[in-house]
Amino acid sequence: MEYSLWPACVKTHSYAQQLAAARAGGFTHLPIGGFTIRQLLQSQSLNDIRRQALDAGVQLGHYDGFTDWAPVRFDPSLPEAAQAVFDFSAEQCLEYCNQLGLKSICATGAFLLGQFSVNQLSDGFAAFCLKAAEFNIRVDLEFIPMWGVANLNLAWRIVQASGAANAGILFDTWHFLRGDADFTLLSQLPSDAITCVQLADAAHSTKHMPLMEDCLGYRRPPGEGDLPLAKVGEILRKQVRVHSIGPEVFSNVLDRLEAEQAARRVAKACQATFPEYDWPAGAD
Repeated sequence: MEYSLWPACVKTHSYAQQLAAARAGGFTHLPIGGFTIRQLLQSQSLNDIRRQALDAGVQLGHYDGFTDWAPVRFDPSLPEAAQAVFDFSAEQCLEYCNQLGLKSICATGAFLLGQFSVNQLSDGFAAFCLKAAEFNIRVDLEFIPMWGVANLNLAWRIVQASGAANAGILFDTWHFLRGDADFTLLSQLPSDAITCVQLADAAHSTKHMPLMEDCLGYRRPPGEGDLPLAKVGEILRKQVRVHSIGPEVFSNVLDRLEAEQAARRVAKACQATFPEYDWPAGAD
């Protein structure tokens, strides 16, 4: 099992500080996205980036946020900052993964809901999964309620129709519970459908905010909010192919903490709320 500290939890800190935070919290992996890689390459090489992680005692995890499997990388209506995050080709993504030793990709869709048919999406996803398989890389498809792959149902239809052996669903508890929260579908999924889990909580008091604002500033560590995480966790225990789990908590509160303090806080929350995953202890 990979225990991943998703960069959202420590996003106001440098790469070196994020690595130290992951180790302090007991996490084994730190995902990294193309935008961060591009910034780091201004002053160092891909080998340097990989070596820095190894020296910190942390492995690099998922390539965080890939969209070029779909007919468009993003809709032009997205803010420029979001476009910059996703403006990477499939070839560039796989090159980064190969050079950095990344074995998983978090794919999502930054297009508009309903813009493309399921057949178009599953064909594009299948084609990319074939390319990724050449490098022995998994592709985990994340649904995000604000964008084109908006819910678990659509993500599962795409993954299932693709027929890709190296594909699965990336299940974010916040996205599921702030989206359509289809517990019937979740309980009926095959036991090998979900391959990666991201953990976050939320408060009832922010439910009526604009969804994107709530998503990017007001998430809470697991167990510190009001979402029915225990109900989700009970169903997720049936999923036997989960290879990565960890917090993804976009939070204005965490942003004000030191990186290691934030990592320890979310680690403790994950351990208390999902103890069945045998979380490793943090560094002294």
